[in-house]
Amino acid sequence: MTWCARAADKYEQWSWGEDRGWASDEWNNEIAKYLDSLEGHDWKEIQAMTSDTMHLMHHDHDISDLCDEAVERWIERDLEQFDTLFRFRLGNKKRAWGIELQGHFYMIWYERNHQIYSVD
Repeated sequence: MTWCARAADKYEQWSWGEDRGWASDEWNNEIAKYLDSLEGHDWKEIQAMTSDTMHLMHHDHDISDLCDEAVERWIERDLEQFDTLFRFRLGNKKRAWGIELQGHFYMIWYERNHQIYSVD
Protein backbone atom coordinates (compact mmCIF):
# COMPACT_ATOMS: atom_id res chain seq x y z
CA MET A 1 0.00 0.00 0.00
CA THR A 2 1.08 3.49 -0.84
CA TRP A 3 -0.98 6.61 -0.27
CA CYS A 4 -1.32 10.35 -0.81
CA ALA A 5 -3.72 13.19 -0.09
CA ARG A 6 -3.28 15.13 -3.32
CA ALA A 7 -6.95 14.51 -4.30
CA ALA A 8 -8.27 15.44 -0.84
CA ASP A 9 -11.49 17.44 -0.47
CA LYS A 10 -10.34 19.64 2.40
CA TYR A 11 -12.17 22.92 1.92
CA GLU A 12 -15.26 24.22 3.67
CA GLN A 13 -17.29 22.28 6.25
CA TRP A 14 -19.79 19.47 6.34
CA SER A 15 -23.36 20.46 7.25
CA TRP A 16 -22.78 19.07 10.77
CA GLY A 17 -20.06 21.70 11.32
CA GLU A 18 -16.96 19.55 10.89
CA ASP A 19 -14.13 21.00 8.80
CA ARG A 20 -13.18 18.89 5.81
CA GLY A 21 -9.59 19.99 6.24
CA TRP A 22 -7.26 19.19 9.09
CA ALA A 23 -4.84 20.97 11.35
CA SER A 24 -1.13 20.30 11.03
CA ASP A 25 -1.08 18.40 14.33
CA GLU A 26 -3.91 16.13 13.06
CA TRP A 27 -1.96 15.57 9.87
CA ASN A 28 1.34 14.78 11.60
CA ASN A 29 0.10 12.89 14.67
CA GLU A 30 -2.93 11.07 13.30
CA ILE A 31 -3.42 10.90 9.55
CA ALA A 32 0.12 10.68 8.18
CA LYS A 33 1.41 8.76 11.18
CA TYR A 34 -1.26 6.07 10.83
CA LEU A 35 -1.27 5.74 7.05
CA ASP A 36 2.54 5.77 6.96
CA SER A 37 2.51 2.87 9.43
CA LEU A 38 0.52 0.81 6.90
CA GLU A 39 2.54 1.80 3.86
CA GLY A 40 4.12 -1.23 2.26
CA HIS A 41 1.60 -3.68 3.72
CA ASP A 42 -0.30 -5.96 1.38
CA TRP A 43 -3.93 -4.90 0.80
CA LYS A 44 -5.21 -8.34 1.80
CA GLU A 45 -3.36 -7.97 5.07
CA ILE A 46 -4.83 -4.48 5.63
CA GLN A 47 -8.36 -5.69 4.89
CA ALA A 48 -7.96 -8.56 7.37
CA MET A 49 -7.00 -6.29 10.29
CA THR A 50 -9.53 -6.33 13.12
CA SER A 51 -10.23 -4.24 16.19
CA ASP A 52 -10.11 -5.64 19.70
CA THR A 53 -13.82 -6.47 19.26
CA MET A 54 -12.99 -8.39 16.04
CA HIS A 55 -14.65 -5.90 13.65
CA LEU A 56 -12.86 -5.26 10.38
CA MET A 57 -11.00 -1.98 10.68
CA HIS A 58 -10.35 -1.11 7.04
CA HIS A 59 -12.69 -1.99 4.18
CA ASP A 60 -14.64 -0.97 1.09
CA HIS A 61 -17.99 0.79 1.19
CA ASP A 62 -20.51 1.35 -1.55
CA ILE A 63 -21.02 5.05 -2.20
CA SER A 64 -24.76 4.50 -1.72
CA ASP A 65 -24.07 3.52 1.94
CA LEU A 66 -22.85 7.03 2.77
CA CYS A 67 -24.88 10.01 3.98
CA ASP A 68 -26.64 11.98 1.24
CA GLU A 69 -24.29 14.94 1.61
CA ALA A 70 -21.22 12.75 1.03
CA VAL A 71 -22.83 11.18 -2.05
CA GLU A 72 -23.62 14.65 -3.43
CA ARG A 73 -20.09 15.84 -2.70
CA TRP A 74 -18.68 12.73 -4.42
CA ILE A 75 -20.63 13.60 -7.56
CA GLU A 76 -19.68 17.31 -7.37
CA ARG A 77 -16.03 16.25 -7.34
CA ASP A 78 -16.58 14.18 -10.53
CA LEU A 79 -15.85 10.90 -8.77
CA GLU A 80 -19.03 9.09 -9.77
CA GLN A 81 -17.07 6.68 -11.96
CA PHE A 82 -16.08 5.06 -8.65
CA ASP A 83 -19.02 3.28 -7.01
CA THR A 84 -16.99 2.11 -4.03
CA LEU A 85 -14.49 3.79 -1.78
CA PHE A 86 -12.11 2.52 0.87
CA ARG A 87 -12.22 3.46 4.52
CA PHE A 88 -9.40 3.36 7.05
CA ARG A 89 -10.30 3.42 10.72
CA LEU A 90 -7.84 5.75 12.48
CA GLY A 91 -9.47 5.62 15.89
CA ASN A 92 -12.78 5.18 17.63
CA LYS A 93 -14.66 7.53 15.28
CA LYS A 94 -11.91 8.90 13.04
CA ARG A 95 -11.83 7.72 9.44
CA ALA A 96 -9.86 8.34 6.25
CA TRP A 97 -11.97 7.80 3.13
CA GLY A 98 -10.73 7.54 -0.42
CA ILE A 99 -10.10 5.53 -3.53
CA GLU A 100 -7.78 2.56 -3.85
CA LEU A 101 -6.35 2.22 -7.35
CA GLN A 102 -3.64 -0.28 -8.23
CA GLY A 103 -2.46 -0.48 -4.64
CA HIS A 104 -2.40 3.28 -4.05
CA PHE A 105 -4.83 4.98 -1.66
CA TYR A 106 -5.96 8.47 -2.67
CA MET A 107 -7.39 10.03 0.47
CA ILE A 108 -10.47 12.14 -0.23
CA TRP A 109 -11.90 12.83 3.24
CA TYR A 110 -10.74 12.76 6.82
CA GLU A 111 -13.46 12.76 9.45
CA ARG A 112 -13.40 12.87 13.20
CA ASN A 113 -16.92 11.87 14.27
CA HIS A 114 -18.15 9.01 12.07
CA GLN A 115 -20.81 11.05 10.26
CA ILE A 116 -20.06 10.20 6.62
CA TYR A 117 -21.27 6.68 7.34
CA SER A 118 -23.28 7.05 10.48
CA VAL A 119 -24.02 4.06 12.66
CA ASP A 120 -26.54 5.96 14.79
